Amino acid sequence: MSNVVGSLTKKTIVISSINQDMQPLLPIITNRQEKDLLVLNSFGAVITQPYGCLIRNVILALYSENVDEIYLIGEKDRKVGSLDKEELLSKMKQAGVSQGTINTINYIDVVNHDVMDWLVGPSKVQDVMEKNKTFLKGHPFIPNDIPIHAYIADVDTGEYYSV
Repeated sequence: MSNVVGSLTKKTIVISSINQDMQPLLPIITNRQEKDLLVLNSFGAVITQPYGCLIRNVILALYSENVDEIYLIGEKDRKVGSLDKEELLSKMKQAGVSQGTINTINYIDVVNHDVMDWLVGPSKVQDVMEKNKTFLKGHPFIPNDIPIHAYIADVDTGEYYSV
């Protein structure tokens, strides 16, 4: 893979949750120095759009930063989203989002029939990591020779395991 811009040092992309307690584990899990990690954060480490901002960042990093592997790291025993559907819907309505707006988004099918399911995300970290790994391995812009690893880590104990 040729490099357009970037360093000669091999880099690793890490897609992880937004929990900052996860940060100290990333060099341990990846066996890389922190300076060689390109960390992208997402609520629950969920990838929801095949051509959304998160994937755009992955693709650009792959082709500009001398990336040689990707790690997906989810958080053990944490609900992927911090809110359930009803709680999120209630907060959105309190903020002025109408049921009509939600119905319109569902009708035009922007996010697979149910905007609230899309926002809340899946509930099992194992499922998220497996889906993300399969998704990235099959993405047409991600070279087949880039290893993609998935792990679940416990921020309280420092333990982690491969998915």
